Parts: sequence; C-alpha cells; structure tokens
Amino acid sequence: MNRFFNTTLGISMLPDGQFKLKTLTIKEVKNWLQNNNFQNVANPNHANSLDAISRKISVDVRNAEGRRVSLSVGDECLVAQISGIPRETREFTDKEIKAATFTFRLVKIL
Repeated sequence: MNRFFNTTLGISMLPDGQFKLKTLTIKEVKNWLQNNNFQNVANPNHANSLDAISRKISVDVRNAEGRRVSLSVGDECLVAQISGIPRETREFTDKEIKAATFTFRLVKIL
C-alpha cells in the first residue's frame, strides 16, 4: 500500500473499480500526515499553496516532489484543496489563510 499527499486528484490517477472518499478534520489530517509514511507528490510550483496548507495545519508539506502517480488497490491519497484565497496574491497573509476554506479528502482505492 502506498500513501500520497497531493493538492489535486485527477481521473487519470484512479484505476477502474471502487474507492472510498472521506472528508477529514484538521486533527485527522495532522494525525494522518504524522503517522504515515507518505510521498508528497504535489506540484512544487504551487509553493504558495503548500505554504498556506503548512501554516493552516501546522505540519510542513512544502517539500513536494511533484510527480504523476497512478493509484492501485489499497493505496491512499490525501488531497488538500483551498478556496477563497485571491489568485493574484503570491504570498498569503495570515488573514487570507484564516478566511480561506481548506478541505482535506482522503481517497482510498478498494
């Protein structure tokens, strides 16, 4: 079983079959990141988003390696999504991060 962290989930990542999707709380996200050996495959060019996520959850996810993955049975991918932060801003302020919506979903391939 492989575990991945990403900021996107593309249909090309998913195999034919079933998967389970669960929205996690910040506490569950911290626990998952701290207690699992995972590969950070998020795009490193999205450094500002990774910085905002790291600041929001108090776990550093800025060390992204940015590669394509194809999930297999048993694999998990924790996907972080941010909405409500101005796109034109390159470095997010604490106020912008506080006002933004962070959603974390765990995808498990069954």
